[in-house]
Amino acid sequence: MKLSVYTVLLGAVMTTQVAAQSSIDALCGPGHVNEATVVGAVQPNPDGYYLPGLNIQLSHGDPRIVRAVGLDFHLCTRPASTPEMSAAQADAYADRRVVKYLFVPNIIPEVSPNS
Repeated sequence: MKLSVYTVLLGAVMTTQVAAQSSIDALCGPGHVNEATVVGAVQPNPDGYYLPGLNIQLSHGDPRIVRAVGLDFHLCTRPASTPEMSAAQADAYADRRVVKYLFVPNIIPEVSPNS
């Protein structure tokens, strides 16, 4: 009996994580890559989250921060250059990325204000 209860709970957890992943895929768009898979790519701090690869601080309350199911951060970006820009502006922003969404796990390590 205990084994079947654990099996059902495990199945429910796995289904939730698969559904959450498909929601992330839908919000980020086709062909996206999780840019937060590198260890230390997202650093929690008392003000929010720092992304050293992009040199960006996202403060708590930023609409780009989304709480998500799972244990990993997931970062979706888009190119900084847009079709509306002039050729010179697009060339200047060609190598830059802009944060689209930062999916944050519901359970993250606590950060002390002194760190």
